[in-house]
Amino acid sequence: MRGVWYARRNQMYGELAKLTEAGFAEEVAGGPRGRRTYAVTPAGRAELRRWLVEVEPDRTVRDESMLRALLVSTLDRDDALAVLDREERALGAELAGLRAYLAELARTERPTDPRAMGLDLRARMLEAMLGWIAEARRRVADA
Repeated sequence: MRGVWYARRNQMYGELAKLTEAGFAEEVAGGPRGRRTYAVTPAGRAELRRWLVEVEPDRTVRDESMLRALLVSTLDRDDALAVLDREERALGAELAGLRAYLAELARTERPTDPRAMGLDLRARMLEAMLGWIAEARRRVADA
């Protein structure tokens, strides 16, 4: 899921193999071109619960967008506004696509569907980021 935990496709296969070896997932179907479908096992659900309930999350962040936001004020006015405009276009496009997908999900999935929950959080974060961009643009233009 974009914005949550980026992994390359080849990384996913390695992680699925580890989960399967640990008994947390199992291969349930095969398909064309070596495609495989996995399911979470009861042991996997128990481990997921343990991780969510008992393990404190790592809250360290390495976010290039945040770093750029912090440093945009080092640019001259025109460059800063151009960077903010670029980010607004990119985030706005992502938000529009996300809203359309969420509307589609709402017709077929329960409100607590993990994709719907995660994507709703991402949409709200994008909205906040777009609000910050509008405020930053105002500050830069007024400076």
